Amino acid sequence: MKKKWLIIISTFILLLLIHLPLLTKNILTADVLLNNFYYKGYSWEISLGRFGLYIIGLLKGFMSTPVIDLIPSFIITSIITYLLIDLFDIKGSINTILTILIMVLSPIISTIFIFHYCAIGYLIAFLCGVLTTYIFYKSKNKYIKNIIPIIMIIISLSMYQAYLSLIITTFVLYNIKLILNKKYKYKDVLHYLLLLIIGIITYFILMKLTQFIFHIDPSSYSGADSIGINTILSIPNKFISSYKLTFEFFFKDTIIKNSYFKNYIISIILFIFMIISIIKNIIKNKIKLSNIILIIILILLLPVFLNSVIFVVNETKLQLLMASSYIILPIFILSFSNMNLFKIPLIIVFIILFRIYYVQVNSTYKSLDNTFKSYDLVIKKAIKNDNYKYMIIGNINTYNDINKYNYGYISDLGIFWDEYNLKKLAFVKFVKYYEKKDIEFVDIDTYNSLLKNDYNKIINYNDNIIIIDFDNAK
Repeated sequence: MKKKWLIIISTFILLLLIHLPLLTKNILTADVLLNNFYYKGYSWEISLGRFGLYIIGLLKGFMSTPVIDLIPSFIITSIITYLLIDLFDIKGSINTILTILIMVLSPIISTIFIFHYCAIGYLIAFLCGVLTTYIFYKSKNKYIKNIIPIIMIIISLSMYQAYLSLIITTFVLYNIKLILNKKYKYKDVLHYLLLLIIGIITYFILMKLTQFIFHIDPSSYSGADSIGINTILSIPNKFISSYKLTFEFFFKDTIIKNSYFKNYIISIILFIFMIISIIKNIIKNKIKLSNIILIIILILLLPVFLNSVIFVVNETKLQLLMASSYIILPIFILSFSNMNLFKIPLIIVFIILFRIYYVQVNSTYKSLDNTFKSYDLVIKKAIKNDNYKYMIIGNINTYNDINKYNYGYISDLGIFWDEYNLKKLAFVKFVKYYEKKDIEFVDIDTYNSLLKNDYNKIINYNDNIIIIDFDNAK
């Protein structure tokens, strides 16, 4: 009991210290800018099948600020950390600390925090995803063992379908560990898979039911309206995509920046360690041939498990916010690190990895804060001259330039700024929230008319212009 609370409290304190900029600075993504202070976009979430987020919204009065969202998120993350340590039987103080640091420093967790208006829901999905395996294997009460995992699956998917990958990956990696420890039971696997299927089907029915009750049509965003039979037809292509995505995550810059710090070298070392550790355990515990073949099959299919959400949600695009399953892999590797031959080298590799994580997370926070300052600076400059009817504001798309030279983890700018950058809604919201003014954009025809009438003398002109009408500013 003492160890449990020590892990939870230590994790919480570290989360608070490492991610303090999220509470003290203006670190915004485009989505957070549009949904800050008071998030009421739950009809959108329900259309995507995320009806659980609506319940979270009700519980917190639809308010959305970093303090309201992040402090509970840190607590939930701390509980998840303890559960993973206990589930994978992480032994020793050093291995426990390394596991805590994985959860505290990982860009995957950091990305969830950045989207703070949904962070509580996403981390509850993470928690329930882990509890699905944890309760099934740890509980001795047959009712809890059979009912609670189904409920956990439903809750997890209702927050974000991407956590299906976490549920499956946790289960598979835990079972590899059971095979190596000669505790594996085929009957338990079939039992769990039955509960998983029941949970997924029940979620799907509830998703359709909530959309019917709220009179909301399924969204076409990321193929959410094609969840079901259409995804079955694309399964062969999804197998290929899952291997491609895994390769990109660990060895390319597509999903997370790997090139700056040569992250791919660390990935190779960790994979080598995992394979050698598994082989050594096979020899040491004299695992029978049928189970060896099963382990080989599971390892070869690991990319499919890591990216299993793409088999359910058609056209989905993997990015850090959907990559929670990947965080289980280094924890699984750590569960073998009590082997004397590899202990010190592995600790060194993880220390290097944590240093990279820390630099990337903090650099990302600085970059996003700089983006906010760029918006703020250019808007304030315009407002100083709001006696002019028309303002032309210079292109503040500086984030792409910042991104080229920073050491952050962002590769997919779309989920941070690029998707909305220079678009009307983001600027209108920005000025509304931070300057308390209502603005409208001037179309290009009006702008050309101004130029023809020699109004350019009263226009602040810069390259790559954005034109805003301050005539209605309040």
